[in-house]
Amino acid sequence: MNKKTSVIKNYALSPYVLYLDYTDISRESIEIESLIEKLAGLTGKLRLLSIMKKMETAFQNENYAVAERYAEKILAVYPENLNALRGLGLSKFMQKEYQEALDELLKSLELSEDKEFDYTYIGWCYCNLKNYRKACEAFDRAIELNPLYEPALSGRTQALLYLHSDRLDTVESLEKRIK
Repeated sequence: MNKKTSVIKNYALSPYVLYLDYTDISRESIEIESLIEKLAGLTGKLRLLSIMKKMETAFQNENYAVAERYAEKILAVYPENLNALRGLGLSKFMQKEYQEALDELLKSLELSEDKEFDYTYIGWCYCNLKNYRKACEAFDRAIELNPLYEPALSGRTQALLYLHSDRLDTVESLEKRIK
């Protein structure tokens, strides 16, 4: 070992230098741990956004079972995510699982600001479950919020027709008898 290497080695191993190195490392490690936590949080949010995008793409491609799985992944981490609740509800609706869709849409209704949309699909769930009175109530709530919301207006008309179909059948049969 030459003289220069020996001096550097002895200086580097001196207690004062080791103490300074340790305190700098501990300060840096706190900052590094903070950065790691922030990066982990950011990474989690990016993963969540990626899964959300995959859910939306699967739904648009009418691959509702896949959209449902992505929504469930999101809800496992973030149970009050409005888009995931709606995505799960609408995926179930499109797969004709109306009771499950209704349950999810009722949860999304609590978080939603666009309630006429939720009430309209809730109405359609009730229609498909043959509970036409509740369907009319849901469509009416949507119409109260937005009197010109066409999906709710047409849904209400359909629910009323189903609700009163027995009376309409009676009227038609009476009309045939009179003629």
